[in-house]
Amino acid sequence: MNVTQIEETVKKLASDVLNSSVDKDKFIYELMAAYGHRKTTVSRIKSGERNLAKVAGEVRAKRHIYFKHSDSNKVFSDIDDMKKEPSVAKEKIRFIIATDFNQFVAVDTRTHDTLDIEFSELGKHFDFFLPWAGMEKAVYQGDNPADVKAAEKMAKLFDLIKADNFSEKNKNDTAALHGLNVFLTRLLFCFFAEDTGIFTDNQFSAELESHTKMDGSDVDSYLNRLFEVLNTSKENRHDLPDYLSKFEYVNGGLFADDIASPKFSTKSRRMLIECGSELDWSDINPDIFGSMIQAVVHPDQRGGMGMHYTSVINIMKVIEPLFLDDLYAELENIAENIDPKLKPSRLRKLHDRIANIKIFDPACGSGNFLIIAFKELRKLEMEIIKQLQEFKTNESQDDFFDDISLNSSFSRIRLSQFYGIELDDFAHEVAILSLWLAEHQMNIEFKAEFGNCEPTLPLQSGGNIISGNACNIDWKRVCPIAQGNEVFILGNPPYLGGKKLQPNHKEDMTSAGIGKFLQLDYISCWFVKAAAYISNQNAKAAFVSTKSICQGEQVYLLWPIIYKLSVEIAFAFKPFEWANNAKNNAGVTCIIVGLQNKGLGNNLIIDGDFKKSVKNISPYLFEGDSIWVEPISKPINNLPLMCMGSNPVDGKNLIIEKEDLDSFLSLNDASKFVKKYMGGSDFLYGKTRHCLWINDEDVAEANAIPAIASRINQCEIYRKTAGRDAQKTASVPHRFCYRTHKDTVAIVFPKTTTERRKYVPCGYLNGDTIINVDAFAIYDAELFVFSLLSSRLHVLWLNTTSGKLRTGHRYSVKLTYNTFPTPELSPDVKEVLAQNAIQILSEREQHPELTLAEMYDPDKMPSELVEAHLKNDLVVEKLYGISKNDSEEQKLDTLLRIYKQRKGSQNA
Repeated sequence: MNVTQIEETVKKLASDVLNSSVDKDKFIYELMAAYGHRKTTVSRIKSGERNLAKVAGEVRAKRHIYFKHSDSNKVFSDIDDMKKEPSVAKEKIRFIIATDFNQFVAVDTRTHDTLDIEFSELGKHFDFFLPWAGMEKAVYQGDNPADVKAAEKMAKLFDLIKADNFSEKNKNDTAALHGLNVFLTRLLFCFFAEDTGIFTDNQFSAELESHTKMDGSDVDSYLNRLFEVLNTSKENRHDLPDYLSKFEYVNGGLFADDIASPKFSTKSRRMLIECGSELDWSDINPDIFGSMIQAVVHPDQRGGMGMHYTSVINIMKVIEPLFLDDLYAELENIAENIDPKLKPSRLRKLHDRIANIKIFDPACGSGNFLIIAFKELRKLEMEIIKQLQEFKTNESQDDFFDDISLNSSFSRIRLSQFYGIELDDFAHEVAILSLWLAEHQMNIEFKAEFGNCEPTLPLQSGGNIISGNACNIDWKRVCPIAQGNEVFILGNPPYLGGKKLQPNHKEDMTSAGIGKFLQLDYISCWFVKAAAYISNQNAKAAFVSTKSICQGEQVYLLWPIIYKLSVEIAFAFKPFEWANNAKNNAGVTCIIVGLQNKGLGNNLIIDGDFKKSVKNISPYLFEGDSIWVEPISKPINNLPLMCMGSNPVDGKNLIIEKEDLDSFLSLNDASKFVKKYMGGSDFLYGKTRHCLWINDEDVAEANAIPAIASRINQCEIYRKTAGRDAQKTASVPHRFCYRTHKDTVAIVFPKTTTERRKYVPCGYLNGDTIINVDAFAIYDAELFVFSLLSSRLHVLWLNTTSGKLRTGHRYSVKLTYNTFPTPELSPDVKEVLAQNAIQILSEREQHPELTLAEMYDPDKMPSELVEAHLKNDLVVEKLYGISKNDSEEQKLDTLLRIYKQRKGSQNA
């Protein structure tokens, strides 16, 4: 469920209850369903199977809700009584609700927020219950002690420790910094352990304060000894003082390595004790923990500590279509369609399946994706166990658990099923720790539901997270694929455009097998390696990415590599805003692309609120064949050549600025050498500049004018020390370095255009205007060419084949103009198109008060101009056999098919 869907559903539900379209007894079940509660969960509560309340008008379900249909005017007294119920804390109930359907009161037991509204206003406050949908409220400083306040204190502690232990000489000592990172994760575990029942309450902080000197001089030796104790089993502890022997045996690798603790001072000791004793770490969220705490060791990231929130909803966009939806569909099919006699065996088979799944994030950062995947698999497992319990009769619960589990443990989902690669050393350590903490939290949930759970200590393996460069590591050695395993690769790899690659990134791309395509984005390494990993294996992959890999030149460079591995696009999210974890940081426009082996089917395109099953997903992310457009040097469409405008490369000596124009033109005979000078932006915004344009036969005459001779001389000086091409033209400094101009009428086509415009505002310029390098030119172009370039079809082609430039597109002659699949045009058709062009140009002339940029703003476009373009669109689309009812994606698919045919005929 997304936020918009939830809001509309809740508004309608409140309205339907008030007008009696929905029975009040059904309200609470409909409300839970609105936030995405599984249908089977809601039906079991509704049937009474999961409803722990025994009083009519009440609903109570573990972890979810305590609801009461109150008598008139008793809402507030009821809510007060409900808050005092011992079952609320015992059953970890999140929301308490009381309503008489006039007044509506609710309490969030986790955040202690309250809602007191009239029932009719429920839709306006739908966001109160968003945690049901996995969207936690933003966490502000002071609200949750385990978030910002903890990060700020840890940051101060880290700074103090560094000041006590690192000098200019050893500040970049890799081994020492690694040791400090490990030390910090050990501290974080101890803080968490003493607030969550792993240790006794405040045990770590209290004993530290009691058994170390105030000046901090012995803190390091105390911690070294404590960490050694935490890594020693109870039976192997001899002659320890009581305060140390009482600590639990932790193990699990966290305390295994012999890493010396850093030195402490009076201030750092005091801060260490404050971090533990003054903060409550019990509500820590491992899924935001890593990104928050990383700000501790990376001071440049601390500006974002003002607010953090979970991005679970976005991570679920990867997890759900990759594997979770399929698993829940199987569970619901068992519940609803399978013969009751066969259900237990089918449930056990599903349990076996998830126990053999491997989750692998080859750019795992601090582990967010792995943590959410782990939690979701554990939640699914709990649902399976609940359904299996229904079929267990005449046997004890312990026997039941032993029967369905491995090694007599209550969960078969192991951290050892989770794999990751992370380059950053501290993030790697935090990922391991965060997985441990997530496991402990899920064990607590398991115990709340079933009354028992696997012991937290000693810690088991914290996932197979390695520190290294994913681009030059064999992924199958990190996460081997064995018979019976399903592997799901996921994550959010680093973004870096091809033009920003550093030498080390280029080396990584070579290691990944795409070194000859260095104009690809860096994230392509992960897609290529994932495709190679899953090829012919029981595995799938999905990554968050910028949309550039499915646009322009990236498509023909990247996707043929993937398709050659017999891998296809399994699902795709159309572009959406991916918000990050830090306050004031803008979201990034992203896509999500899933990969699978060819022929598996179930291909899915997700666009906002809509999901569509399709036969095949084009590499441009729409329903269509796997066709990609490759650049060519000449048009395949019988159109005239489009060239780049003229480029002076002159150090601005051949350009006449506005403030110099009048004085320059006052000189005798100087006007002969002055021409208008215009680029794409000038054309769109109605700006006219000027330049010197001197033909070879007129050089002597031009040099006779001192002001011109001076500029020519300065241009020569500039070119002699400029780039290679400029140096080649230093001997002819009166000329533009690149000259494409003709003294004829030309179509001027802007090099860049915003994606908001439905049409690209190209136009005509006379031969007295030099079109510069910021625009393209088509000289001696007939009017029908203008008509085609002014069509919506051409914009669809441009949006797909040209490169992205922030909120717009950078037009490509080789990829867009030369490949635009124009059909054969008869003289009569060209005449019709020419008349359309005249009509469009004529409508523009009716608005001299507007620049073209204003005129083609979709919010300001004159209606007559819109009509002229729509008329032109109908004619152009009819040439391609396109129906006016076809979607833009269907139109694009038609263009690609014609392109493929035209290209094929040229190669034949």
